[in-house]
Amino acid sequence: MTRLHPCCDPTAPSTIWEGIPTGKIIEIDGIEMYISQPRMRDGESESELSTLPESFKEQEPKRVILFLTEGHGIYLPNAQLLADSFASHLDCDVIMPDQFAGQARDESAQEFEAWKHRHEPPVTDPLLAPVVKYIHDQYGQDVKIGGVGYCFGGRYVIRLMGAGFIDVGVVNHPSFFTMEEVHLVTKGKRLAIYAAEVDDILPPEKRRQTEDVLTKTGATWMSTVFGGTEHGFSVRGDLTVKDVRLAKEYAFKGAVSWFKNWLI
Repeated sequence: MTRLHPCCDPTAPSTIWEGIPTGKIIEIDGIEMYISQPRMRDGESESELSTLPESFKEQEPKRVILFLTEGHGIYLPNAQLLADSFASHLDCDVIMPDQFAGQARDESAQEFEAWKHRHEPPVTDPLLAPVVKYIHDQYGQDVKIGGVGYCFGGRYVIRLMGAGFIDVGVVNHPSFFTMEEVHLVTKGKRLAIYAAEVDDILPPEKRRQTEDVLTKTGATWMSTVFGGTEHGFSVRGDLTVKDVRLAKEYAFKGAVSWFKNWLI
């Protein structure tokens, strides 16, 4: 059996980063979501969120980041810390929904294929639809939505871009996407890819094929590969390893810059 990467294997040791998440978990239409706002870092929001303050809705520019996780879901502290960091650096809200409907990775490696099958597009797309509706309802129809995805979530950033729900995306070691999905990321869409040097799920051949397709579609894109890294480095990497720590930091800073330049 092929060895699973840490993003997919619940039995793999999980490096938990230092820090205390500051966001809140709310439930909308039966979907749990971790929401981080810039003001939470200043201790201004202490209650559970259900709707947003009118004064916050009026801030400009109106942009929101939709954060789609790897297989361990919204309760992984590292994902929550990343969401908080995006909120702080981009001065906007970050919405991180439970795209697994309470079924984040907790089975054995042998059961991975069955788990993956339960979260294919026919199941996950309808789950994300009300999340996008919630964003528009809360922030306005003219809100700019940027998508950032890690591993499993990267595929759905690509799919949401192809469907026209978001125009600017960042994917970190994205998994299981198809070239048919990439073909729908066309001119006017902007996609940044951060990849690992060693990645059986996104090997060099598939990454280069993805770059070729994006060139043909006319999308605005960039692709960066970090040496000394493996799949999962930007969300579950061991930050005591200098190569991994620097790659994670550069991928995050690159994503922030990408959104600041294009999500306008």
